[in-house]
This record gives sequence, C-alpha cells and structure tokens, in this order.
Amino acid sequence: MSVVDEIKSRVDIVDVASDYVPLQKAGRNFKARCPFHTEKTPSFTVNPDRQAWHCFGACATGGDVFSLVMRAERLDFGETLKLLAQRTGVTLSQERQGGRSDILYRINQEAVRFYQKALSSPEGRRGMEYLAERGVDADAISTFQLGLSLRGRDRLKGHLRGLGFDTRQLLETGLLHRGEDGETRDFFWGRLMFPIHDRQGRVSGFGARSMDGSDPKYLNTAATPVFDKRATVYGLHMAAASIREQRTVVIVEGYMDAITAHQYGYKNVVASMGTALTEQQVSQLKSIARMFVQAMDPDAAGQEATLRSLESTYRVLKRQLGQSAEFELKIAELPAGRDPDDLIREDQGEWERLVREALSFVDFALPAFAARYDLSTAQGKAQAAETLLPLVTTTTNSFEQERYFQRLAQVLGVSREALEASIGRPKAASYNRGGSARGRGPARVASVSPLMSQREDFLEDYVLALLLGWPELRERAGSVSPAQFHRTENREVFTHWLGCSTIDELQDVLDDTLRKHLAYLGQIDISPADRGSAETALGQSLGRLEQSHLREMQEGLLASDDATSPPSRELEETIVSVNSRLKELFTQR
Repeated sequence: MSVVDEIKSRVDIVDVASDYVPLQKAGRNFKARCPFHTEKTPSFTVNPDRQAWHCFGACATGGDVFSLVMRAERLDFGETLKLLAQRTGVTLSQERQGGRSDILYRINQEAVRFYQKALSSPEGRRGMEYLAERGVDADAISTFQLGLSLRGRDRLKGHLRGLGFDTRQLLETGLLHRGEDGETRDFFWGRLMFPIHDRQGRVSGFGARSMDGSDPKYLNTAATPVFDKRATVYGLHMAAASIREQRTVVIVEGYMDAITAHQYGYKNVVASMGTALTEQQVSQLKSIARMFVQAMDPDAAGQEATLRSLESTYRVLKRQLGQSAEFELKIAELPAGRDPDDLIREDQGEWERLVREALSFVDFALPAFAARYDLSTAQGKAQAAETLLPLVTTTTNSFEQERYFQRLAQVLGVSREALEASIGRPKAASYNRGGSARGRGPARVASVSPLMSQREDFLEDYVLALLLGWPELRERAGSVSPAQFHRTENREVFTHWLGCSTIDELQDVLDDTLRKHLAYLGQIDISPADRGSAETALGQSLGRLEQSHLREMQEGLLASDDATSPPSRELEETIVSVNSRLKELFTQR
C-alpha cells in the first residue's frame, strides 16, 4: 500500500469536506453550495462510498480528498501529503529531510545572529526602546533571540552571500524575494524580528513587526520546505516540558503575549500563529497536554469569525482526542481592552484566576452561539435548540450531559421539561460542522469493489505509460481532464506532465512520492512497437477512461437525487451533457 493509499484508508472525505462547508444528506451522498464559487443551488456533491467529491456547477471538476484539500487550502501535493499524514497519523519517509533542510536551518540561524547583532547596534536603538516600552527584559530578548532587520534591501543578502550561501538557497528560506524587475532583495527590513522555532528548537522561520506603523503590522515567512505556519506552535520548544508536567497548555495569539508569559514564569504558554488550532498543531500538543486553555479577547469573543475559529479548534481537538475524559478545551475570557501581555504585567493574580476558572467550551459556546437567534420568539428558540443540541451531546459523560442540557434550557429561557418535550432527551453523538448529530458508529469506508478499483487504476497507469513512452502522442492528451484520473498519484503526474517538455524536467518538479510513482509507470510494459499501434491503443484507452469518469459522474448525480425538489438549471444541463457524451462514446465502439 502506498503512503497515499494508507492516508486515504484512514480519512473520511465527508469529515474533511465538513471542515470547509456545511453538508446536507442528499440520497446516498451529501450536498452543499460549492465552497469554490458562488451559487444559489447546491451543486457540490460528496460521495462517501467512492470517497470522492464533484462540483456539477461552474467548477465542473472533482476528485478525492487530496484534490479537495489542495484546492481548499491552496497547497501543492507535497504540502497536502504532509497535512493529511499528520491528520491521520501516517508516518512519512524521512528521505526528503537531511542535507537540503540542514542548509536552510543553518541559513536561518545565521540570519538570527545577524538580526540580534543589529538590534544591539546603534541602528537598533528604536527596537530596544520599543521592547523596553513593552516591558521585555534582557533575559527574554536573549532567550527568544529577538532581533532587528535593518533598513536597506540587501543588508542580510550581502551578509549571507559573504558566508557562502547562494541566492537560490536564500530564496528557498524566504529571507529573500525576487521583485518584478527580477532582482532579489531582503524580504524583511526595518522590522523587529521574532525567530520561530520548530519543536526541536531549530529556527524554521520568522515573524516580523513593523516599527514605523506601516502595513502589514506583522509579516511572517512564507511557506518553505522547513516552515509551515499551520504546523507551527510559537514557543513550544521552550514550553513543552512545563506543558507535559502540568498537562495543561495555555494558548495565546501573539508573540508578545507568549514572551511576556514566559518572562513572568508562566512556562506552559504558547502562541497559535492564528486564532484556530490546526490539525498539525494539535498533533504536536496532544501527546503532552490534556487541558487546552484558549485566552480570549472579550472584544472578539462574540464575533462570528472568532466563534467559527473556536468551533474549528474544538472539532479538531475532538477529532484527534475523541471522547477522552481527560481532554477539555476551556476559554479564559479576558477583561475588556486587556490582552494577555497587558494583564500578566499588570495583574498576575487576575491572570492566574482567569486561567484557573476558564469556562468549558460548551459553557462558553451555548450562550455565544444562541445570540445568533431571536430568542424572543418561539421559532427562534426552536431553531437555536435544534442547532445547539449537538454541542450538548459531544460528551458521553451522562452527568455532564445533563448539566449542559440544563444550561441550554437556561440560555433559551425555557424549562428543562419544555426543552425535552420539544427536542427529546439528549443522546450521545458526534458533532460536525454542519450542526447535525451523527451516530458514533464505525467510520465510513469506501465500498467500491477492490477489483473494480484495481482495474480502473491500471487503465490510468497504462494511459500514462503510453503518454510517457510515446512523447509524439502528447497532442492526444489535450482533451483529457486531470479529473478523469481517479488515483491521486496519476492525476498529479499527469497535471505536472502537461507543463513539462521532457521526462527529466518532469522528474525535477515532482515530489519524492510522485517521483517514485513516475519510476513505476516507466516500468509498465506498454507493448505497442510502433506509433500507429500506440496511437490506436491510446485512443481506445482514453475512451474507456472518459467513459469510466462519466459513469462515475452519472452515478453521483443519481445518488444525490432529491425527489422533493427539481434539479437546478446547472445540474439539469450537466445531466444532459453527461448522458449525451456517454451515448456518443458508446456509438463509437
């Protein structure tokens, strides 16, 4: 089993798609308004049996869980492979690590030294004054390796080139960028620098704060082979021991919040590099923490974006830690106008109390989410009750569930008896983004016949082997859509091949996992000994490939049929088009 297949075997595309859009059951499938374009009638379909998705509207494309995440997160295949591997617990080969990464870490460390020296120089006076104003002492400056990027667009570039690093390597770290004029310049300049370390304490990237009020206020290193903001927890390399000892992690948003907390002795504090914890961040924290306390700015606590962020964090934690009695997400709601940095420096006792008395996520969320509805009307109460009930049933602890149910009644302003009469007694179920409760039965798995799946995959393999073995037939691929390739590796190799003129060029742009698959394709016996035979074989194979893809689309349309409402105009046109093309292909045989 390939690493891609292993990941697919451990993940459910319905759960993944629910992270991006609320799904509704439609026949055997799930439907939603497409997250990739604006539409009034749902045309985005998720098929749990085939573990596939398709947009029958303007996008007119689809694929598997990999293509879904790649499109939703705007990631390439390699980045998606790492994200899904971390989500599913699949261990990736370390072949990609080693020499290349070591060089990038070395460059980043040299940049740290350069920035630190600049901060302590006469040119760094404004930076030191700012840190003094924020109450950051010399020990914290040294411990967190704070520095300053100097004005002038090639100061760091000149220093690092003088140490023997080449421009390509510097661009790869994100410390340089290439302008529209083709010239390379320092990416950071005139900013207070916050080195960002990975779990092992290596500098993987940088955060930078503007010193002159220019926008953006904060700027981070872009994604690199050693830095992924979504997989990074700021300060974790220093906080891990304390978190493990206390089994509690306190999560703040800003670099300064985390630095001040450590300076004042609160060593189990980290910054999330954003408002919601990601799958990768939880993967790093779950082995050492069972209590997750999110420090929340009260000005943002009721905002829709913040509520969605907290809900996302809660779902990620639930998905990875399940119904463990030890696990809990709590919300520490800070006083108005005071972030953790201010509060810790001004009133440590209050900070400790707020963390100690933090509300459970459900206690916090019930009134916050209920505020979305008009609770002065019976209809508003009913809508809120139906939507919020899944929050009550996220725990299997009957006593806690009873308390949450009573709390929901209080929030709605009704008696417990009236609430029970309206929506029934709570039953344990899993919570999803769509606001519906799903049974806690075994995870769904693809029900497609393994033999059928193997036959489809080999047809795809054979088509690619022909195209790779007979470059003269490239023009025949012009009408082929990448979506026709069911297997992730085939789809990615084909997509990259379209943009390359030679096999060597293709090998250079592929991820290691895809490069191995390319080698496998090159070993397939394609049999045709002359171009004419190869062209005939390719034509027949492409026809079968398109038929298979269209039948899958047809099956998806039928499985999503909703007898209660007519199909949208977009769906109706798609149905006619698919049926017409299938008929055309059949008559060509």
